[in-house]
Amino acid sequence: MASYVESVLAPGERVVHRAAISHWNYALSYLVGVVCLAIAATAFTSQSQGRVSFAAVAALVGLAIILVAAIRRATTELVLTDRRIIAKRGFIRRDTVEMNLGKVESLHVNQGLLGRLLNFGDVTVIGTGSSLEPLRGISRPIELRRKLGEIAAPRS
Repeated sequence: MASYVESVLAPGERVVHRAAISHWNYALSYLVGVVCLAIAATAFTSQSQGRVSFAAVAALVGLAIILVAAIRRATTELVLTDRRIIAKRGFIRRDTVEMNLGKVESLHVNQGLLGRLLNFGDVTVIGTGSSLEPLRGISRPIELRRKLGEIAAPRS
């Protein structure tokens, strides 16, 4: 199955950079899911009938939390092409935004201390007349800004 971006590229348009949501953005979901799985494992070792059904529910909840986080991460695309920026979120319900590079005024990167240490941050694309909604928890946001600068420089 081709990605959304691959299906909407114009003839001759090429992908310059692909950004991804950082795993750190979903760390709390992963942690809660693992805790549920640990509780389920502990309850399964018990011989009580009530605990086994509780363990099954806890295991399902833990797996669901981890799976939802992984799907949300995998179905979010942020791509910089030689002509535009394309952002797509969602699996069943799709939300897409595209902005021509000629309309981009600036790209803002917001990183806290933890984001600087773990190399993730929020990215906001500011354009003439509109802006993209901030993209939260992007891996390597400075690299995205650098690539945008490399593409935009020859156009000026």
